[in-house]
Amino acid sequence: MSDKKTYFNSIAQKRKKRAVSSYYWNEISNYCKYFSHEDSSVLEVGCGSGDLLATIDGSRKVGIDFSEEYIAWAKEKHQGKNIEFLQMDANEIKLNEKFDLIIISNLIGFVDDIQNVFEQVKKVSHPNTKVIVQYYNSLWEPVIKFAELISLKKKTPTQNWLNSRDINNLLFVSGFDVYRNTKRLIFPLWFPILSFILNRYLAKFPIFRFFSLNLYSFAKPLPENNEAEYATKYSTTVVIPARNESGNIENAITRLPKFGKHVEIIFH
Repeated sequence: MSDKKTYFNSIAQKRKKRAVSSYYWNEISNYCKYFSHEDSSVLEVGCGSGDLLATIDGSRKVGIDFSEEYIAWAKEKHQGKNIEFLQMDANEIKLNEKFDLIIISNLIGFVDDIQNVFEQVKKVSHPNTKVIVQYYNSLWEPVIKFAELISLKKKTPTQNWLNSRDINNLLFVSGFDVYRNTKRLIFPLWFPILSFILNRYLAKFPIFRFFSLNLYSFAKPLPENNEAEYATKYSTTVVIPARNESGNIENAITRLPKFGKHVEIIFH
């Protein structure tokens, strides 16, 4: 973890603009913006320099990152934009509020305990929270490593390369229901006309979509199995088959446990 933190701090200290990769990052931001609303509270886990949060809508926007240098850069870069940036480890989220939208972008690959991060996210989620997890398609691993080798992409620490099934399973055991998976961006660099055609049209065909670079899992918290809530919120109908059982009707009623705020009993 310390090596990863040193790596990201060193990048943030250089304050470099995203030149070659700006098209890639803008695509993620614009896609996430589609799911944000002006009256929503938004949390980005692993916010980096805060560009995604600055792009999307939200009445309250909070970004957390374990890199103090990235947080300092984010505050400097987006001052006056009503975004709160906090230095905080995703493995130990200490926020006393719930958010409507939580975004985890380009982070999962660098996390040692992904399930723990998802469980931390669950603590700041309410029943209708939408969680968006964006990560690399594992098929792109050799391409990305080659890009790092020829210095087209900044060399990064060793990553986890998980597929959608792995991420979905980790979300489920952490208390989330994955309701959508999407794939986007088959060509992550900007070339006039070509990038538009490839990513807007060709990427929609099944064969090409399979090779998309960015994978997304959309999830919401699973319903809590809270007996106290059910006892005060829901009504129940109990159907009891009855034939020549006049002597047992009273016992059936008195021995019936409480199933909800109101119980309807039907003898059939």
